[in-house]
Amino acid sequence: MAKPFTLYWSSLALFEGCPQQFLWSKGWGTIDLGRGPGRGKQRPVKKSEHHAVLGTVIQYVIERFYNDELWRTLPPQQLRDTLLDIAEQSLKLEIARRFVDWRLAPPMEELRQIIRDGVMGYMRTLKAHMLLGPYARAEVEMLGYVDQDTPIGGRADMIIRRDDTGVTILDGKNSKRYKDGKNGYATYTDPDQLRWYALLYYMDKQVLPDRLAFVYFRYPAGMPILDEEGQPTGETETGVTWVPCTLEDVKGLAQRAVKARQAMEKELFEATPHWKQCKFCDFETICQQRQDQKESNRRPSKDPLKGKLDPKLFESDLFTFGGPITDSAE
Repeated sequence: MAKPFTLYWSSLALFEGCPQQFLWSKGWGTIDLGRGPGRGKQRPVKKSEHHAVLGTVIQYVIERFYNDELWRTLPPQQLRDTLLDIAEQSLKLEIARRFVDWRLAPPMEELRQIIRDGVMGYMRTLKAHMLLGPYARAEVEMLGYVDQDTPIGGRADMIIRRDDTGVTILDGKNSKRYKDGKNGYATYTDPDQLRWYALLYYMDKQVLPDRLAFVYFRYPAGMPILDEEGQPTGETETGVTWVPCTLEDVKGLAQRAVKARQAMEKELFEATPHWKQCKFCDFETICQQRQDQKESNRRPSKDPLKGKLDPKLFESDLFTFGGPITDSAE
């Protein structure tokens, strides 16, 4: 029997991407991976966490802004100074508690500026889209049961309720390259993450939220959009990408949750290597399936000249060179 476990979106996405990566990262039940039953596998390499620091600090400042209702109690200039002071203190704490390889990470002052720009950029997006209301909270914990064996949970970055726009659930992203994503979404973001929060909201309220959106800290509303050469296009960023969601979408996610949980209970944790999943895996170097796959991809074809051509191709005028080809030269 597996240990008590609430399925969050990150775990579902990890399991669906590669069950073995999920097992090695999270641990499961009584399985002993070398660190005791139920614990994840020892990571072979300690990776720098400077990228995680940025988003974590920005989100913490936004959490304080909403949950402490700083916007109600402080005048604009004092509010700005307070937010930036919270950012500074949070940055120091995150740097102290995480492993940061300064050979790979940007200088401290650059990290600090990215965070300051992200915090103030969110304020611009907030103003453009009126992301305040009678209910405005950050880091909202939601829990529910799809069925008696499938508890699920999620922590929404922000939930806003207004009379004019209804309920909006937001997820903040510190992505640097969101224009590279498909269908307008950021690279490495999945709209089903927001639909997962919609599922949890629906399970509690029996109604879907009115709006879902990703918020991009690095690309706030009003920021000029640049072309590939870094020149202004004349357009400006909106700061958000709205995500459509239907009842069928959330029902589909509920079914995926049940299927994944059933597979976990059966301890079906086989590796399913794929470069998109493996490139971010801490265990790639010790995963035999991934190493076998990479070796297979490196092997040359047994017969590099193997292939078929239509014989009629050579009957084309292209190959006559102005006249018939004879067996003997004249």
